[in-house]
Amino acid sequence: MTDELDPSVVLRVSPSVYARPFGEELVLLDFGRGEYYGLDAVGAEIWRRASEGETLGAIADAITRAYDVTRETAFSDIVRLVEEMRSRALVDVTRGL
Repeated sequence: MTDELDPSVVLRVSPSVYARPFGEELVLLDFGRGEYYGLDAVGAEIWRRASEGETLGAIADAITRAYDVTRETAFSDIVRLVEEMRSRALVDVTRGL
C-alpha cells in the first residue's frame, strides 16, 4: 500500500472515528470497533491537518517547519503513521486536486 502514498494524497477520516484532545495528545475513538488509539503531539498535528483536507505533502512541509526534521524524514514518518491508521480502518486515502 505504501507505493500509493505520495504527496498528493488526502486522507478521509472514517465516519465512525471521533477525535478528542487529551493534553497535547489526541485520542481516537473508533465507535464501530469499540477501540481507541492515542496519538502524540506530532501525530495529533498530522491528524488535525489531514482532517482539514491538507495533502500529505503539505503536512510534511508543516512538520518540517515546526520540528527539526528533514522533509524526507517527515514524509516517511507520515506515511508510516497513515499506513498504520489505514490498517485499522481509521482513514482512507484519495488524491488531492
